[in-house]
Amino acid sequence: MTIKDIAKEANVSFSTVSKALNDSPLVKEPTKQRIVALAKEMGYEINTSAKILATGKSNAVGIYCPGITAPEYASYVHELSKQLKRRGFLPALSTSAFQDAKEMFSRLKTAYVIVVDKKEVHFPNVEFTYNPYIDTSDVAGINQYSLKKDAALKAASLLVHSGHRSVLIVSEYDDDWINQVLKRENEFDAVNHVYISTGDLERFFTVIKTTLDQTMPDAIICSSRKLAELTLLVSKSLGLNIPEDSSLIAYDDNVDPSSPVSMFGYSIEKVSEVTADFIFAKINEQEYDYVNLKSEMLLNYTVKL
Repeated sequence: MTIKDIAKEANVSFSTVSKALNDSPLVKEPTKQRIVALAKEMGYEINTSAKILATGKSNAVGIYCPGITAPEYASYVHELSKQLKRRGFLPALSTSAFQDAKEMFSRLKTAYVIVVDKKEVHFPNVEFTYNPYIDTSDVAGINQYSLKKDAALKAASLLVHSGHRSVLIVSEYDDDWINQVLKRENEFDAVNHVYISTGDLERFFTVIKTTLDQTMPDAIICSSRKLAELTLLVSKSLGLNIPEDSSLIAYDDNVDPSSPVSMFGYSIEKVSEVTADFIFAKINEQEYDYVNLKSEMLLNYTVKL
């Protein structure tokens, strides 16, 4: 089965079928859907070998994510793979050591590589980028501080308007943007800040337990999903009721609906969509209009409204 067979059956040109199967915006959506459905019905599969001979590259897009065990990375990679498939690409995931990933992507002749959770690596003879909407602001032309500040402002505003007067911020690193936003932009009576690493779980539990024993804030804001989920465990071990005793909400680059805590940040689905669009434009040498992502909130039982 070839593209020419599909073109004959659909009564369209060879180039139209090629563009439709690669999700080109130059093909009208009804025509594109008809061609894609027909290709599936006829059992068409992209001839990767032929494409490599013709262009030197396949339709494979590499995804390098050695930290795939992190829930936020796993959810993102899953959604990104789905979005890449919709655009006619073959996602090739590597969670191995860098040298193994480099060999794999080289053999597949990947057209592009997305590095999700590692920096300072280099893939020779292939264009690659760090996740343009999460890891680097220079690739996408987006100011990460502004994005996080916008998200924090929305979360803080929600807490203020729902009657929360005191806040405890829990962060692993110097996420000063959260603290500054809460102090300058809103009217909380008290804002306390705890820096704690998740690398030592025993110390984490001790520090959070001691802090909550000394002061019970109306709300706890964590700078990551992992911190929030661990804080939720500590709260339960102390017999605290969330959100009756204290609301709990977390910032994360990827708002994942599978998390048990309320979150504010950026939708995994939306981030995956714009990343896949970015890759499609780069591979097809098209201009890309950068999308200004807007923060979102996912609220569940951990925030008292």
